[in-house]
Amino acid sequence: MSHKRLMILIALGVIASMILAGCPQPEPQVVEKVVTQEVPVVQTVVVEKEKPVEVEVVVTATPEPTAAPPSLPVVSPPFKNGDTYVVITGAGEPETLDPAWTYESAGSSIEANIYEGLVWFDRERTDSFIPALATDWKINDAGDQWVFNIRDGVSFHQGGTLEPHDVAYTTYRALLQGRIDGPHWMSYDTFFGPEYAVASVEDFAAALSGKESYDEVTPEELVAVCEAVKSKIVADDDAGTVTYNLNTATPWFLSLLAQNFLGGVVDQEWMVENGDWDGDCATWQNWANPAASETILLDQANGTGPYMLDHWTPGEEIVLTAFEDYWRDEPMWEGGPSGPASIKRVVIKDISEWGTRLAMLEAGDADYIYVPPPYRPQLEPYVHTWCNQEEECSEGNADGYLLAYRDLPSPAITPAQFNWNINVEGGNPFIGSGELDGNGIPADFFNDIHIRRAFNYCFDFQAMIDDALSGDGIQAQGPIPAGMLGYLEGEAPMFTYDPARCEEEFKLADVDKDGIPAGEDDDDVWSKGFYFQMSYNTGNDTRLLASEILKAGIEAVNPNFNVVVVGMPWPVLLNSRRAGKLPIYVGGWQEDYHDPHNWAHAFLHSQGAYGRIVNMDPEVAAVFDDLVLKGATTTDTEDRRVIYEELQRKAQEEAVNIWMYQVLDRWHLQPWMKGFYNNPAYSQPPYNWIYALSKQQ
Repeated sequence: MSHKRLMILIALGVIASMILAGCPQPEPQVVEKVVTQEVPVVQTVVVEKEKPVEVEVVVTATPEPTAAPPSLPVVSPPFKNGDTYVVITGAGEPETLDPAWTYESAGSSIEANIYEGLVWFDRERTDSFIPALATDWKINDAGDQWVFNIRDGVSFHQGGTLEPHDVAYTTYRALLQGRIDGPHWMSYDTFFGPEYAVASVEDFAAALSGKESYDEVTPEELVAVCEAVKSKIVADDDAGTVTYNLNTATPWFLSLLAQNFLGGVVDQEWMVENGDWDGDCATWQNWANPAASETILLDQANGTGPYMLDHWTPGEEIVLTAFEDYWRDEPMWEGGPSGPASIKRVVIKDISEWGTRLAMLEAGDADYIYVPPPYRPQLEPYVHTWCNQEEECSEGNADGYLLAYRDLPSPAITPAQFNWNINVEGGNPFIGSGELDGNGIPADFFNDIHIRRAFNYCFDFQAMIDDALSGDGIQAQGPIPAGMLGYLEGEAPMFTYDPARCEEEFKLADVDKDGIPAGEDDDDVWSKGFYFQMSYNTGNDTRLLASEILKAGIEAVNPNFNVVVVGMPWPVLLNSRRAGKLPIYVGGWQEDYHDPHNWAHAFLHSQGAYGRIVNMDPEVAAVFDDLVLKGATTTDTEDRRVIYEELQRKAQEEAVNIWMYQVLDRWHLQPWMKGFYNNPAYSQPPYNWIYALSKQQ
């Protein structure tokens, strides 16, 4: 076992509870084929419609990372803007700033600075919590009832005062808003049981009412659903308490309360004044399952956190300013911050082009930039000081300038996710003709297990580790990460790069369902070929390279195979994914809490955040659903191990996805940034909790 592989296994094994990583955009232009270029070019594409229409598509190549020359030029960025923290991201903007709606890292990392819950993480620890909007709490002997004392004297940014009913309203609103593919499957699971861990509040209302669909739920039953939710969270303004009644003892409950989707407390009176739900059980359904653009917190905010939203100009910047009336008057931990934030202004810009980000860092115009693994070799000769997760530091290049943290545990897995039954309603540009004619793929293309296995065998996992991850990662074994209960210790992943096996599996496929293997059938996939588009989020060059490696492997085995890699803005990608339009997309999952159920449900359950999009064959989905529920309701550790190992093995056997990689994180900061620590539970540690940072020349 290599040193790097051993290190990532150890690092991933110590992770505890974690959190996951613009408004909806229109679907991409319907283009039958998009030709990629190796250099920036404006190209004309003819769209095959009743009358040819010329569409200009701008394709900008990402420069290849290059090794620094033996003799490094001197880079010495000047110190600028002492009261402003400039953060340059590169993989996409938020969908919204509504903490109850957000379930992606671009938004949640901003919201964590604006909103607070009852508890917060104890610095870098993911299994220990400190009081925030609660002063203290107690738990009953059964572990299913938690009572929190709510802090006095806390002001919202817009002038209101925190009271227990605000906390309760926040939770009611979150659960009853319950948008599709949002985070609240965990909330329904926590308060009502794992059989209610469903994809939206509409599914929850139907399940709680004993109905097959939401349309069958009566007005009286809708009221009862709301009342059931309210019975689980009880506020007492006179006593200054909020009581949570859980379905059963839930070890990760504090992890959920520390996160925006359940803990981002809002001011009920301000919300109602601005047009949100007033708490009446007769009307909650009018605010249920909204689009991102339909919530009042899309681009405005009113929390209690150390930063206020100044403005968000999509496509340009998000600006936060310090809240001078912030309540905290004692250090969060020994040597920690208190009082108003040290950094008075935060500017966050999303710039997808690496060269621009690097130039801003070298000029001192950025304090932190997003550095995907492929570009680490280009930047890291300039690291002056290296630190690790334990904040043990050593000298790098004496003439360098950067402060860098490396070998950091990252609770994330990135697969290429298949869609077994692609949504073609209203047309679908991603699957070309939609037929098995060489110019597209049928909607159920990936329902054929031999197709899925072929794609796995055609993916060069080692090239991905070497090129896309710069060696800082391992091949994922399945949905459960290394070091966690259910990971098959001592077993290598089932798939390796094997073009011969890839070809064999393609020839075993029967996409046209005539009972004849494709290798013996002139009308099937091996002879006909195919065309489709696979997607990744623009700016994430790690996922771009992984996509290109898959494309190269597939096209190498048959000249009739054509895969086009398409970069999409983050909100567009998420919206298209939710709509079930993408045949394959490369995207990761960052855990919400440290338990295999969080991973198994997300990836494999038919109501899971990604399982719903995978859209498995119903018979296969039923087997996974039963196993996931069994794992969630089993208490003995060794019995659970057997269940999750079965899930891990079956996820590989069925080739549910291409389980691509786990990666170790690195963060690169200007040397004048002080107070940084790495908490793996943060969506984006360099700017998830800016309150802890200061900027000192």
